[in-house]
Amino acid sequence: MKYSFGTAVQGSVAVLLCAFLIRYVLQPFIEPYAPFHFFIVACLFIAYWYGYQLALVATFISALVGNFFFVKPYFTYGPAVVTDVIQFINFASVTVISVLIIEKLQRTAYGRQMVLKIMESRQRIMLYRENERLYLSKKSNESWAILDEMLTDFDDIILLQWGVGVVKVEPLFLALSHAPRPILAADEWQTLMHPEDLGWLLSGLDEPVLKSGAVDVMTLRFSTDADAVPCQVALESFVFLGKPLKILRLTDS
Repeated sequence: MKYSFGTAVQGSVAVLLCAFLIRYVLQPFIEPYAPFHFFIVACLFIAYWYGYQLALVATFISALVGNFFFVKPYFTYGPAVVTDVIQFINFASVTVISVLIIEKLQRTAYGRQMVLKIMESRQRIMLYRENERLYLSKKSNESWAILDEMLTDFDDIILLQWGVGVVKVEPLFLALSHAPRPILAADEWQTLMHPEDLGWLLSGLDEPVLKSGAVDVMTLRFSTDADAVPCQVALESFVFLGKPLKILRLTDS
């Protein structure tokens, strides 16, 4: 957890103060032993919570406070004896080494966390790309299936509508309607169909594609003659390259 500099300083002072108060309360019972032990624990907590820099500063302050209050002669920085020097060296070395080890461990843990986050991010990207590839592959397979169906039975196709209102008549339509000449105008093919059946076909062509591959079977007359022979046809609906595709196909000979 990251702390602001002000919060870290306040927290470090609070930890040192707690260590001092506990040691000060226990002074009548444990003097002159362990003058720095509580400060060692405090410095390790500071290193763990707020970083090694404030911990090193706390180590220096602890050495001054512990020597002043808990090392004889009390409340003075008197002449140091051998035992005082040994205690100070022991406290300083143990605390500094422990603080640096904690810092090293925290940096290692942070580095591993970053590696795990990078690996998770890369895995999400790979899964996203794989899903996108599968989606595009599925769409491509559906498009090729539609093309294969069209090309396999292309001779049975009467007309095609791709998109909205764009109808392309095939040679079979001209043969069924006995058109005397090629159809040039966009809606000219409608004049060749029986008016009673034209509405059914236009209604089917205008309906939205709710399910790709849906088939609607109907009977239509492709001539305006009163004795025109009706033909059974199938109106197939697909979604091809993001647009509705309607195929009118002859189902009987």
